[in-house]
Amino acid sequence: MSKITVNAPVDKVFEAVSDLTRHAGWAAHDINISAETEEPVAVGHKYSSGKSGGKWDQITITDFVPNEQLGFHVVMPNKWELDWQISVSAAGDGTSVERKGRITSIPALMTPMKFLYALAAPMDEKKLAKKMKADLES
Repeated sequence: MSKITVNAPVDKVFEAVSDLTRHAGWAAHDINISAETEEPVAVGHKYSSGKSGGKWDQITITDFVPNEQLGFHVVMPNKWELDWQISVSAAGDGTSVERKGRITSIPALMTPMKFLYALAAPMDEKKLAKKMKADLES
């Protein structure tokens, strides 16, 4: 997603986007996300993500500025690595949410998959944005 505006206050939106377990409900595909500890979200906090019965992605919070931004690094079982950054800011009576992701590492033999990912990612991002907006405005 490049950017959306949600009709909800910044603190409510940031609380939701910084709870990675909620992202499973917004994903374009069926996944589970679980925190590895019950501690408050902070840099270094770890999560696992995946489908039941499958291998799990490892997620680590890399950036956390309350009511402003959240960053996390994903290491997938297939050796792909991605960095995500979510920023929130006031936008009139609502909140602007910007989500950016990039592939930071990919096995050489899987390099052609980057092109397929580039084609599919915008569709998944639109679905995520629509689900996120509906959830946060309800």
